[in-house]
Amino acid sequence: SSEGCTNQVINGGVCKRHGAKIKTCSSEGCPNLAQKGGVCKRHGAKKKTCSSEGCTNIVINAGVCIKHGAPVKQCSSDGCTNNAVKGGVCKKHGAPVKLCSNDGCSNKAVSGGVCKKH
Repeated sequence: SSEGCTNQVINGGVCKRHGAKIKTCSSEGCPNLAQKGGVCKRHGAKKKTCSSEGCTNIVINAGVCIKHGAPVKQCSSDGCTNNAVKGGVCKKHGAPVKLCSNDGCSNKAVSGGVCKKH
């Protein structure tokens, strides 16, 4: 039963595990979550752009990009002014960093799950 479940509620008061219906992209074979219009971002869902005149950056929060004043959480470590990445802290103070998926490699992943070397 879903009583006592601590997973995030998705739809209808339940999580995905307990039966919440989640719409996936209508593009054939795509498992990504659908955005407005029934498709994922990869297949044409529109990304919101900053409401500041002439700016084409993607909206982060409150209708604007970081450059135009979107509120961003700061690292919770004393005296640190970096932006929080995950868990309220920056990478320097312990936010998880994705590593290269190549066997035996411990470099930071840059793009597509692999480091610059791979």
